[in-house]
Amino acid sequence: MSSPSPNDAALRYIPSTTWTNATRSPIERTLNDVFKEHVLQRPDAPAVAAHDGSYTYRELDEQSDALADELHRQGVTTEVVVALLFEKSKLIIVALFAVIKAGGAILLCDPDLPIARLQDIIDDSGAYLTISSKSTASRAAALTPRQYVLNAPLPRMPPQPASEHKHRDIPRPNNALYSVFTSGSTGKPKGFLMEHRALLTCALPFGKALNLTPNSRTLQFSSNSFDLANFEHLLPFVFGACLCIPSDAERKNDLNGALRKYLVSAATMTPSVSRLLEPETLPLLKTLMLCGEPVTPDDIRRFAPHVALYDGYSPAEAGCITIMNGAKSEACPANIGSSLGVLPWVVDPDDCARLRGVGETGELVIQGHTVARGYFGPVEKSAGSFIAPPAWVSALGCEGFGALYKTGDLVRYEADGSLVFLGRKDTQVKLHGQRLEPGEIEARLRAFFPMPQAVVVELVEMQAGSPMLLAFVCPTPYASSFSCTLFQTPDAAFQGAAQAALAGLRDVLPSYMVPSDILLVSHVPMLPSGKTDRRSLRDAAGALSSDERRAYSSTLDARRDQPSTELETTLRAQWASCLKIAVDQIGVEDNFFSLGGSSLDAMHLAARARKLGFNALSSAAVFRHPTVRSLARHLADDATGEVVSVEPFTLDSEVTSELLRKTQLELDELEGGWIPTTAFQQKSAQLKCMHIVVNVAGLDHSLLEEAWAKVQQSHMALRSVYVLHEGTVYQAFLRQAQTKIPIHYCANQSPDDYATAYSPQDAEPILTGQRWFRIIRASTSTPDNTDSALIIRTTHAQFDAMTLTAIFTDLMAAYNDQTQKNTLCQHEHEPEHSPFNTYMQWRLAHNRSPAHFSFWKQYLAGAQLTTPRLTDPSAPVDKESTAMVVAMKPVRTRSGSALTPPAGITLATMFRAAWALVLSRHTGETDLVFGEFVEGRMSMSMGAFSSSSSSSIAAEIAPETVTGCTGAETPMRIVVPQDPTATVLDLLAHAQEQYVRRVPYETCELRDVAAFGAWDAPQPERFNHVLVVESAAPIPAVEMGDRECGHRWVFHGRLEDVYVQLVPGEEVRVVVLGPEVRVAQGVAEDLVGRLAEMLGVLGEMPKALLSEVP
Repeated sequence: MSSPSPNDAALRYIPSTTWTNATRSPIERTLNDVFKEHVLQRPDAPAVAAHDGSYTYRELDEQSDALADELHRQGVTTEVVVALLFEKSKLIIVALFAVIKAGGAILLCDPDLPIARLQDIIDDSGAYLTISSKSTASRAAALTPRQYVLNAPLPRMPPQPASEHKHRDIPRPNNALYSVFTSGSTGKPKGFLMEHRALLTCALPFGKALNLTPNSRTLQFSSNSFDLANFEHLLPFVFGACLCIPSDAERKNDLNGALRKYLVSAATMTPSVSRLLEPETLPLLKTLMLCGEPVTPDDIRRFAPHVALYDGYSPAEAGCITIMNGAKSEACPANIGSSLGVLPWVVDPDDCARLRGVGETGELVIQGHTVARGYFGPVEKSAGSFIAPPAWVSALGCEGFGALYKTGDLVRYEADGSLVFLGRKDTQVKLHGQRLEPGEIEARLRAFFPMPQAVVVELVEMQAGSPMLLAFVCPTPYASSFSCTLFQTPDAAFQGAAQAALAGLRDVLPSYMVPSDILLVSHVPMLPSGKTDRRSLRDAAGALSSDERRAYSSTLDARRDQPSTELETTLRAQWASCLKIAVDQIGVEDNFFSLGGSSLDAMHLAARARKLGFNALSSAAVFRHPTVRSLARHLADDATGEVVSVEPFTLDSEVTSELLRKTQLELDELEGGWIPTTAFQQKSAQLKCMHIVVNVAGLDHSLLEEAWAKVQQSHMALRSVYVLHEGTVYQAFLRQAQTKIPIHYCANQSPDDYATAYSPQDAEPILTGQRWFRIIRASTSTPDNTDSALIIRTTHAQFDAMTLTAIFTDLMAAYNDQTQKNTLCQHEHEPEHSPFNTYMQWRLAHNRSPAHFSFWKQYLAGAQLTTPRLTDPSAPVDKESTAMVVAMKPVRTRSGSALTPPAGITLATMFRAAWALVLSRHTGETDLVFGEFVEGRMSMSMGAFSSSSSSSIAAEIAPETVTGCTGAETPMRIVVPQDPTATVLDLLAHAQEQYVRRVPYETCELRDVAAFGAWDAPQPERFNHVLVVESAAPIPAVEMGDRECGHRWVFHGRLEDVYVQLVPGEEVRVVVLGPEVRVAQGVAEDLVGRLAEMLGVLGEMPKALLSEVP
């Protein structure tokens, strides 16, 4: 890269600082070259962290090499475009690098686009091959003559010598790397190719400006239909960083959680999307680039105190980000910054041969080696945008600075070399960062409104709410502008035509290009030049009130009912905040779960509501009253919000003395007294878990000890001790944390291998009252200079998934705060966690309440546990066998569509109902009771505990602040209707109601229910099987100092019970697992097959009669 020397004439048009940033020569390398360097230098560094798995650089290199060889055999070589049709997945990165290694160019395709739109794009690109996932394979088959389906998991590929791949064509810097399509004014999208050298010439100065390093973790957020997606997918691999890929559900429903989960340090997104973020909750996010839309002063105020904030600009045709602002001023948010490696020229909007000087307004022309080749198709298609060099290029000595692209954007140079964006010179608009040409929509829309009608599409700033894409249709386009009122009330015929038009557009255009409404106008305002007066249309539509716009609307959607009370208004605002959607998208009769809510969202809503004083708004209340209006009525009926006082649990003094004697502990060594474990904890205490954190070499050992000590003090459950006494396991909590981390040297094996071998050899008993939580550091030499790993020993009775996330988040914050002391970049992180013994006090007292006794007596009246035979009598099993049985099956509907619950029904409810039907047909019973694992947090709507001495224990505890093992295995009862008119939806509604009824009492386990005498007859002491809805989240990565530390866990011990699990995700799966002595492999496979099929059937046939369900 070299910088030019400006002459005096050039300085009239481009400030000297801009010349300093320009590059005369492109980066003559390929992405393959850069990627391979990182593979060789850091083979075990994380390359991809996705919701469906991860890759190191070595693994990604090996997997993509094998696929590249196959693609070469299928004809992929240089300049060949290959379409990639994937949902958000780690597999797309394998496919991407395979294509590039074979010499080809990638075309990212969004599987959610209409098939007609995809076909237009692929036909224009010339792609003959589509690589897809299994879930998108059917769409891929309709797009190109040849397809390749990439399945997961991929087989592990042994590394091959470079000579094995020499038959592939090696791409050169001037070969195509990727293809992009944007909206086109002629009715079809327009596409172009970017070269390897264009990407690198753009990416290197951009990444350096953002301080991207091999330790960075960047977010892949954009849809594959967005031009930014290419840059997001490729940029991390230029710098050896890690690309983080949340699932579609994560990125759409909980973006803050996704950034925390994947430890994202750098993200690029539109300002609209960024407004979903809560920057104060994202301590690891260091860099945020906003692009695609104007940045507002409010955006700057929100983010500037928390992150390094940048504003980026560039049309896709000129490279992804070629102008950026790294020192945003609230005074002028329209300032888009200074150039990166390119020369921005300002020309006369009507004549690009005439330059405009510094301070003058004109059209922006970008000259650089980052500019694309030109649009697919005839040369004339590109001529208006990819222009031949005007005379001033040679006159100013700028022939060697690359091609020129006219952006259509109006700008002005400031004296410091920065540019101010002033608008567009044409009709092109951006909606939520997506560039679209109204002309393309108009061309499509005219097919539905025959001539002589006129059609105009505009993005309108409404009086309230977000900008709205509106279509205007005039049956008499040449009527006088003063003949009548502009907007007309549509009749039924026009409404029908408009509805058909919108439906037709959804079949051929992306959703963001489909107008929200079609308005009937009496005439089209015209300018003196004879052109459409689009501004007049925009201004007139924007001036309409909500009632006026609805009066002229052609859509048939019913108006969302507005709040009628202050309480409804408050609740609607809380829903919007919890669900991260706009308030005006929520009507008071909308269903919480239909809006995308989940049981976890219900917990967060309840936590928010408690802060506002709504003690009656529990998670169960949201299930029972899933609309704003019904929930408001519920709260109004229970307006007292009284705090219920219950007596705290106390242990007999003789038992306490015996426990202290057994453990040789003094009472003052404990924080609180001894309390019994839950039944689930007692069972889980025998499951040893080794958490292994690798790649911790170089971490300061003393600071690591300090950080772990701080974490233990914050999380009481890590200081648990357990002891068995007369058949019951008791727990207590040591006041003192483990402050030293001993070092174990392992000269003959890697720390990771040592940790794996260490785990099963650890035979120390658990139930002795001794500290079980322990940390050691395994090292090959000295802990600070060579490879080492942490081995953290716990029992499963000490943690659950939420606790594990909190522990490692706090560890990272504690260590990083220590290393960053006395620096400006220190993040203050003071975790707020409720004491686990306080939670246990609440739970033990809660479970003894008269309300629990009354509920379980009624809930289980006349019922008995369902105990299907799960073993095979013809194949006896050794009762001493320790073998495990596992059977798994993906859930698919018969039509191949995604498994979607009916409105107001959760996926977990479908799972319970499907299992009830399978169980009913397996046993012949219709009244079914089985075990279900719950997290034990849903029923926490705590008041205060008052003892007889008037002392109180604060118990205003939000569920998410409790860290420890809160799980329970509790009865679930479903009665399959025998009414011949009963439908699938009837069963689903019953199953959900049974769940909702149980939520306030869900911490009662089987032994508690038996103690109540709730059964009419004696029942077994353990469940025959237990249902579990499992989280699909991967184990989070750990980042301390400048280290990316891998984390995995190893369980030792055997499961004693049979579990039937639902595993959500992009592909829903069901699993049956358990010890061989309790379930036969053949029975497990039969049940899991029937369950998967039943779930698929219920998802497709909610209105069918139960008697018709196969």
